[in-house]
Amino acid sequence: MNRTALLAFLMVSSAASLEAQATLILPDKPLPPAHARMQAAAYVLRDTLFAVTSAAARLQRDFRTTSDASLLSRARDIAAACASAERNIATPRAVLGETPADTRLREREKQRLSGAYEQLAVATRTCVQEFQTLTRPGQGEAIRGYGNRHASNVVAEIRRYQSALDGYFRAMNIPNRPRGAPENPLAG
Repeated sequence: MNRTALLAFLMVSSAASLEAQATLILPDKPLPPAHARMQAAAYVLRDTLFAVTSAAARLQRDFRTTSDASLLSRARDIAAACASAERNIATPRAVLGETPADTRLREREKQRLSGAYEQLAVATRTCVQEFQTLTRPGQGEAIRGYGNRHASNVVAEIRRYQSALDGYFRAMNIPNRPRGAPENPLAG
């Protein structure tokens, strides 16, 4: 009796695992050219913004215990990352203007994203100015006192932009994967 129950249990549990092996993974549908250009431009900007958020995280991680020289170096890193992001905003903004929106939802999300690009440009420009001011010699304590506040402002604006981009991509049916996600996750 016990052997029969054990054998039945093993057969039932192995059937579920075999079913998972039979899952068909389909390739993503090809995007229209305008959507593919928008996705590529947004991904380049996303990677640039990742440098800003990681530089801000390094500053925030151990600003209490690090030396003034390290704080100056981190402030220079943030200023350089913000400058790079500021330069990269123009391309996706231009591509967004060329991308047609054929429904009210898509037009609303397009306008929301356009506004997010404008706010992001202001935030990155301000970030560059603030952190270039803080990178002068002798500003270590100023970075320790004000650097995190300045960094958190630009990171908050990046998060708002990412939310607007997610909404736009959903409305336009453009896949938006996180960094490092496989090219083709299970989709049905």
